[in-house]
Amino acid sequence: MEFLWQDVRFGLRMLRKSPGFTAIAILTLALGIGANTAIFSLADAFLFRPLAVKDADRLAVVAMQTGEETGLDQLSYPDFLDYKQQSTVFTGMTGYVLDLAGMGTKGHAERIVISYVPSNYFALLGLRPAAGRLIAPGEGDAPGSDPVVVLGYSYWQRRFGGEASVVGRSVNLDGQAVTVIGVMQNDFLGAFAVVEMDAYAPIGVLGAGTRRPTFFTSRDNRNVRVLATLKPGVTPKQAEASLNVIAQRLAQQYPQSDQGRIPRVVPERMARPEPSVAESITLVATVFLLLVGLVLLVACVNVANLLLARAASREKEIAIRAAMGAGRLRLIRQLLTESLLLALGGGVGGAILGLWVCHALEGLRPLGDFPIRFGNTFDWRVFTYVAAVALAAGIFAGLAPAMRVRKTNLNTTLREGGRGMIGDSARHWLRNSLVTAQVAGSLVVLVAAGLFARSLGNAKSIDLGFDAHNLLNVGINPGMQGYDQPRAEALLRELLRRAKALPGVESASLAYSIPLDYYGDGASIFAEGQASAPAGRRTPGAGVNSVSPEYFTTMRMRILGGRSFTDSDTSSSLPVAIVNQEMAKRMWPGQDALGRRFSFKEATGPKVTVVGVVANVLYSGITDPPGPFFYLPETQNYRDVHVLQLRTSVPPESLIPVVEAQVRELDPNLPLFDVMSMEKSLTGANGFFLFNMGAAFAGALGGLGLLLAVVGVYGVVSYTASRRTHEIGVRMALGAHPLSILGLVLRQAVYLVGTGVGFGLLAALGITRLIASLLVNVKSYDPVTFLGVAGLLVAVALGACYLPAHRAIRVDPSIALRYE
Repeated sequence: MEFLWQDVRFGLRMLRKSPGFTAIAILTLALGIGANTAIFSLADAFLFRPLAVKDADRLAVVAMQTGEETGLDQLSYPDFLDYKQQSTVFTGMTGYVLDLAGMGTKGHAERIVISYVPSNYFALLGLRPAAGRLIAPGEGDAPGSDPVVVLGYSYWQRRFGGEASVVGRSVNLDGQAVTVIGVMQNDFLGAFAVVEMDAYAPIGVLGAGTRRPTFFTSRDNRNVRVLATLKPGVTPKQAEASLNVIAQRLAQQYPQSDQGRIPRVVPERMARPEPSVAESITLVATVFLLLVGLVLLVACVNVANLLLARAASREKEIAIRAAMGAGRLRLIRQLLTESLLLALGGGVGGAILGLWVCHALEGLRPLGDFPIRFGNTFDWRVFTYVAAVALAAGIFAGLAPAMRVRKTNLNTTLREGGRGMIGDSARHWLRNSLVTAQVAGSLVVLVAAGLFARSLGNAKSIDLGFDAHNLLNVGINPGMQGYDQPRAEALLRELLRRAKALPGVESASLAYSIPLDYYGDGASIFAEGQASAPAGRRTPGAGVNSVSPEYFTTMRMRILGGRSFTDSDTSSSLPVAIVNQEMAKRMWPGQDALGRRFSFKEATGPKVTVVGVVANVLYSGITDPPGPFFYLPETQNYRDVHVLQLRTSVPPESLIPVVEAQVRELDPNLPLFDVMSMEKSLTGANGFFLFNMGAAFAGALGGLGLLLAVVGVYGVVSYTASRRTHEIGVRMALGAHPLSILGLVLRQAVYLVGTGVGFGLLAALGITRLIASLLVNVKSYDPVTFLGVAGLLVAVALGACYLPAHRAIRVDPSIALRYE
């Protein structure tokens, strides 16, 4: 132990003597470790960190697969109750309905994210209150019973200042008076990954109003996200086999809704944020962990080369220490200690940088006004990962110079006075190999960045089916202030009239939702005169939106047949609908959809008549093919939530203060949400968010890899040129032309970069196959990207190496001949 502390103290003194070298080495490692920390922290939030609940290791998500469809969806409330009562493989089963609601108190209302939960939710998960109490078993399960609410910890702090007196206070939840009974513990953000819950209410509160009249009875209304705790020793596959027996029984009892429904049991940590996308999240995490690993490798190679060069300048010192009795093992340990000290500094800096990046990401708004939450904490998994990465980086970076000491003839070193032994050009194969690997690794990261960038460009060129330019969205929900339907309709009519009269507004309309937003609605379709879905197939479904007559004009969506809605389509007139091309093709193949009738609530009705066909619009995702969709007049299918949309002749953001002023005149307490241009809205979760993030992350990693590779090549060429100053002086004294000297120096750079690019291209061909499913209209072996990136890397690297080459030909031969 005493020798260890001696090595540490001596290593710190040596590093203090070279502050420039120390700073560069630590910064290089910090960048590599920081990138790894950031990506691992995100992967930890999605894949590794358990929920702060009881028996988290046995917690699973129960979802449903229909027939041969690969997507997983939620359960209906009646199905949830059946599985809960009949299953024997779980110690308990609960669930929640994720929703948006309006919470108001003292005349002010705001939109919140809420989970409506069965009464066993908190007991099953072993959750505790930070204040007051939680919903007790048996409380609030019946529709309309026990109107209470539990506040999320952050919402309690933000909205009520953390006052304990809020417990017992009556607040307004979507127009209904409820009593605050408690506050959730601060380390539980909710069961839905990334989004923090603002409140929790009993499932009975959801059924008290008119928003979901069939929630407790309809088996086609599937929006319960089910959680269950596996019994000890029971595997997910065993649980699925048991649930399949119940599924077959339900299919016989309710063939219309449950035929072909297959239960799936997925470990909770592998089902974030949704079971249907968990596999792609795992792939994304794997790809980016691989990319940051390559960046760290490049950084380590850079530091290794710096240490090799430093070891060459310390050859005489090392030889003298050896002559005074220091063994080779002690010398190697000393050099490794210095390398580990650098890695320690890089690890601390990298951890700070990585966590800063993660906290910065939490300020993003891919879900409208709601920030995403990763729950970033420096937990033991992140700490262990950073420590392991820093240790590996320190050993890798210091191993090469330490091993050179083992092979060095110390007697020769003392005799030569330290001139050019470790730095001899004939013995630089290790340094050159490291730089070649550095270039190869950087090229792989750059290729991935190029593919993601091209994919983003292709995604942005996809035809959305509407014009997103000069379009302003303003979210509004009169129900938050307790407006009933007649009052709300009067308010919205007046707001629409005022909006149309604003300078710079070409048209205005109302809708329940907008394309590619984070919320929407869907329904089962029962076409008149068509038989029920065959066994093993679910009832056809479609997305649905409630809109005002001007909607299609404002959105610039093409009506392909029939008519648009008019002011004569009211609650007392014939129920009508406009369907998209995809729905018309699927429901009435080879026939004219106009005049056809269908129901979207129950098979028996009421029926709506198709009066128009509109072009397909991307609603669910940028890369998802258009699905069946239909539109209803908002006068015939009223929803509390509305989006006011303005088609403008001026920048849409310039009208935000004017629109907000109009709303304040009508009702100063009515909150607005998601007030932004359509182009900004398209950067959300279902739009370009993942593509932007993928391109940004890959681009940042690629840029960092390029910088490190260029610095590595430059360092080797510059160092080699300086070590060959005497040789260059001799050549110039004998009449060598400056261009031949320039070629002599650059030849090494060409060899290093060319070899690295060759190996990098081969490695990239294999590695980029992993991201093929994440790309849009571009092949993983896209030749334009591969050749472009290779050319860029070669040009930048050789351009950087011109400086030491140019410096070499300006050497004065008389000085060079005296160079030692």
